[in-house]
Amino acid sequence: MLSFAGSVFRAVALGLLGLFLLISIPTAAVHTGLRLVQAAALVGEDSATARRRVQGTAYMDAIEQIRRTIPRDGEYLLVDGGAERQGGTYWVRFDLAPRRARFLGNLRDLAGPGRLADRMPASSRWVVIAIYGRPPILIDREAFLLRLEESHGPL
Repeated sequence: MLSFAGSVFRAVALGLLGLFLLISIPTAAVHTGLRLVQAAALVGEDSATARRRVQGTAYMDAIEQIRRTIPRDGEYLLVDGGAERQGGTYWVRFDLAPRRARFLGNLRDLAGPGRLADRMPASSRWVVIAIYGRPPILIDREAFLLRLEESHGPL
């Protein structure tokens, strides 16, 4: 046996669900239609163009320059130059693959250049500084240590 209050509660809940659907379906349809129009405009876009559109021209130009400088079987030292951990190093590492990255840490947390030089493998000639939202910076290992020593902080 159902109580009168239970029946009223179910009727109100069903009415609210119907009202929600009545209001949200047109908005969702418009949103979906706009996304489909945007997707149709991008049909035939190759991956290089899509990456340039998403990452930005300056970022992709910097990545291409770094890829020309560091050989495919080479390695580089990767430094996070951002104020916060935002994942810039992950994207740079992905974009520079198959080159091997050796992560040094956050630029502001790096110890004095003397101790840092001991941690840096001699086989790594290049340092890449990744900053989320900005193009990566490629710098020679010795120039990196020199600038770090002169500034005693971020480059």
